[in-house]
Amino acid sequence: MKRFTIAHISDIHLPLESIQFPKLSLVNKRFLSFLSWKKRRLSLQKKRLDIIIDDISRESPDLLLISGDLTNLALPEEFKQAADWLHHLPFKNINIIPGNHDALVKTQWHNSYAFWSPWSQAYNHDDYPIITRYGSIAVIGINTAVPTPPFFANGQVGNYQLNQIRYALQRLKKDNLFRIVILHHPPVSGIVSERKALKDRKKLQKILYEEGVEIILFGHVHRTITRKFLDTNIPMLGIASASSNSSRPYHQAAWRKIVIEKLDDHFHTFSTVRFIDKNGDFSQTHSFYIDHYFQ
Repeated sequence: MKRFTIAHISDIHLPLESIQFPKLSLVNKRFLSFLSWKKRRLSLQKKRLDIIIDDISRESPDLLLISGDLTNLALPEEFKQAADWLHHLPFKNINIIPGNHDALVKTQWHNSYAFWSPWSQAYNHDDYPIITRYGSIAVIGINTAVPTPPFFANGQVGNYQLNQIRYALQRLKKDNLFRIVILHHPPVSGIVSERKALKDRKKLQKILYEEGVEIILFGHVHRTITRKFLDTNIPMLGIASASSNSSRPYHQAAWRKIVIEKLDDHFHTFSTVRFIDKNGDFSQTHSFYIDHYFQ
């Protein structure tokens, strides 16, 4: 592998209007989230998502990464709708992880994530983290989606995943692979309120800091963010909702393009964000280059 192009999108929130579901499904937390969705449904529009997908397809990426929240209420009908949408995307490789909306309430595997197995490579809840290799690239998909009480949107990695993440990072480093960690919730404090934060983020931070990683990708905040992870040079990259109808800076519908090139003794990475500006045109920003040397 000489050059590998990745497109990252998040927080799809496919429209509820296009599916039929029993009204009795709207119980407990689903009802509150349904009311919230009715308030904000104009701020998330499928036509924006379609424009984003068309723009990505023109770039012909080798891999599309989706960091969760394909649904709104975690209804079985929504999981089926998302599977149909994924099936019709014009990309050879698609890798997804769930978000907090996909775990809004406790669901049975066969009525939820089972529909996404062709793109998640997960066949039960215990399969995470999922490690997928694409030549010299390794994607570590972490599941932070857990059911939470009303008015909370926390995430949690859990001790089993944490142990597996450490082991995977060590093993992949020995193979000189470019390690990409993708999760829904941001792995640090200060980006979202505590009621929306990753509960065991400090444990995850310790592992990522000690074992190293080349890039961290996340969603959840509906905002484009380009930062460094803690006191390191590791890019920590969030992306706004691909369905956003906002015209506010950093909140516009967007996708991130990451180009990774393997050279003799290092990987060279170029990253940029393409977003729909207030005029409805595409603009480009948040560009950076970084070199990752083998150790």
